[in-house]
Amino acid sequence: MFDFSKYKFLSIGISIVLIISSFVYTFAYHKGYAHSLDFNGGLRAVIDAPQGMKREDVEKFFKTNNIEALIILLDSETTHYQIDIGLEEVDKIKKYNLANKKAEAPQEEIKKEEITGKNDESIKTEEEKQEEKKKKVSSIDELIIMLKFGLGLKEEQILSGDQVGAIVGNELFSTGLTLLISTMIIMTLYLGFRFQLKFALGATVALIHDLLFTLGLIGAFQIKPSVPLIAALLTILGYSINDTIVIFDRIRENSAGKVKHALSHTINVSITQTLTRTLNTSLATLISIVAIVIGGAVELYDFAYVLIIGIIVGTYSSIFIAAPVLEFYDQVKAKFKKS
Repeated sequence: MFDFSKYKFLSIGISIVLIISSFVYTFAYHKGYAHSLDFNGGLRAVIDAPQGMKREDVEKFFKTNNIEALIILLDSETTHYQIDIGLEEVDKIKKYNLANKKAEAPQEEIKKEEITGKNDESIKTEEEKQEEKKKKVSSIDELIIMLKFGLGLKEEQILSGDQVGAIVGNELFSTGLTLLISTMIIMTLYLGFRFQLKFALGATVALIHDLLFTLGLIGAFQIKPSVPLIAALLTILGYSINDTIVIFDRIRENSAGKVKHALSHTINVSITQTLTRTLNTSLATLISIVAIVIGGAVELYDFAYVLIIGIIVGTYSSIFIAAPVLEFYDQVKAKFKKS
């Protein structure tokens, strides 16, 4: 029988080092998490692509111009594509329009005023300045101009164009954070009621570990935060707690036997008894998720990658994080009783 408890300090130490390293790498090297339309705001357009134009053609157009864009197929029958672009790409779009001399009349007027009106800037009234602002091409209009001339789209083929503000992103962030915290609190209360306080504590530590580990890797690999990623994180928490409960339930059953053993021995026996079930469940789930990566839509890739990370981390934490916390709890409790 493998002695899992023997390596509890090593496993916890490795987790702490990896979590800290992932966050340091995210903020020191990448300067934070990747920008996404859902959370940071950006431009979103929906187009009705002409016959013969595929998603690969649209992606190639933006890649050629060094513009990062997410292309989502909304309707395969009518070839409706949703184009999501971050606000940091707006300058590149403007440069494209200027370089190709495809800007509309308002853009040309601005250029003329820049040449002829520099000396008159100080004498312009407030009304004239407001009128100038109206003439300027907005960011979403710049994108529409680019789509028209770059992809050869007609006015009626651009179904919609909107700019998603950061306020919406902040609301999504706060909602997602509330969901994650609420889920963890409810799970902790359930385990405290269904088992004992030490089991609830062990599960909570494991859930926090899984969440931090996954968030760290999301930042390190620059996976764009999105609404599906929040769903993935919630799924990971549910999956992890399920694995943990199976092991905890076996520990409780073995502890209630007539022959009393040290908790470390009971933990080792319980993990060994449930290990095959845990690994088989994890493997079967991973196969399903890998199928999404191989045959699924591009927009589901990040969701699948995060789930793969979370399932591996969740399986690891159930064995090497949650169970050792029970042992630490009993050791601390025994010391307090002696004192």
